[in-house]
Amino acid sequence: MKVLIVDDHTLVRRGLACVVGQCFGEATVREAGGTDEAMAMLREELADIALVDVRMPEKDGLELLREIKAEWPELPVIMLTTYDHSRYVRTALAEGAAGYMLKDASPDDLDQAIRVAMAGGGNVLSTRAIRNLFDGIDPAEDDPDAPRRPETNLTQRELDILALLAEGMSNREISRRLYLSEKTVKAHLAAVFRKLGVTNRTQAAMAAVGMGMGPGARQDDAPFPETYARVATRRS
Repeated sequence: MKVLIVDDHTLVRRGLACVVGQCFGEATVREAGGTDEAMAMLREELADIALVDVRMPEKDGLELLREIKAEWPELPVIMLTTYDHSRYVRTALAEGAAGYMLKDASPDDLDQAIRVAMAGGGNVLSTRAIRNLFDGIDPAEDDPDAPRRPETNLTQRELDILALLAEGMSNREISRRLYLSEKTVKAHLAAVFRKLGVTNRTQAAMAAVGMGMGPGARQDDAPFPETYARVATRRS
C-alpha cells in the first residue's frame, strides 16, 4: 500500500508516517510539504490513499483535494486537520473526501479511517465534524423552496438506534447499549435507511443531525467524548 502524507509541518508528517507504519507494516509512505509537491509526487507514482492537511500556505488542502479528484477520481483522500469548522467539513465532503478527521485522533481512529476509505465503504468523520456540519444552515431561510427536514414514521426503537448511530456507535456498541442482538440492530437500521431514503450510515447520520439528533443535541453539561464517528457502511 502506498500512502501520501501532505502537511506543511515536518514533525506532523513524520509522526503520521510513524503511525501509518505501525498500523500497516507493508505501507510505503511518502511525504509532501505542499500542494504542488504532492501533485508532482502523484504524477510520478500514484498513491493508494492520501492524508491531506486542510490549512497550508499558498494552496490549501481543499484545493489539493479538488485537483486530485479532477485527475484521479478514484483516489481516496482523507482530510486530517485541527480545524472542524462547518464550512471546511461541508466543502471537503462535497469535493469527494473519503473522511474528515481531527489531528487529535488516536492511531486506532486513523487505522480505521484508512481501512474504510481503501474499502470504499463510506466516510469516517469526527463527531465534532458531524456536530458542526449543519452550523449556520437553515434551508428554509436560505431557500424557501429547499426541502424540509424529513418527516418520518420511525418507531421509538428506530429513533433510539438512529440517535446512537449519529453519536458514532457501531452496531455492536448499539446492541450493547440497548440490550439487543446485533442482528436486531441491523434489521432496525435497514428499516431506518428505507424510511429516510438513504443508503448508508453517513447519510443516515447526517439526516439524524438535521433532525436534531446526535452529539450536538445533548442537553446535559457533560462534555461529549471526542471520539470519531464510524458512520461508514460497516457490517458491525
